[in-house]
Amino acid sequence: MDDYFSPNLKVLVAEDSAPVRLVIKTYLGKLGIVPHFAEHGRQALNMLGPDNFDMVFMDVHMPEVDGLEAVAEIRKKGLKIPVIAMTTADDPEIQQKCLQSGYDDFLFKPITKEDIFRTLLKFFPEPK
Repeated sequence: MDDYFSPNLKVLVAEDSAPVRLVIKTYLGKLGIVPHFAEHGRQALNMLGPDNFDMVFMDVHMPEVDGLEAVAEIRKKGLKIPVIAMTTADDPEIQQKCLQSGYDDFLFKPITKEDIFRTLLKFFPEPK
């Protein structure tokens, strides 16, 4: 599992919690990925363009622009990249809202390295 993915896989992590960003950076690093970070939805939207990233892991609850608003805006822009919700709410209603807003999948916090690995494999079955 370690170093499975190429560092060329461009991943954006939008998360307002510094400790969670550090954990995800560590997990992605062990998988061979050097992630980029946004601390809120507005910053993530400013960083995203047609070819900037291959995948986004986005917290649902963030300041300025929350994840639900941000992913809806990403879809309005026509960006087809996978966007994965990160949430503490293991609630079917929240899951439904995430999918309706444009998220492709979701992870429940606390997130493990195995969770991230499985999610990446789902969208990138071959090492990129």
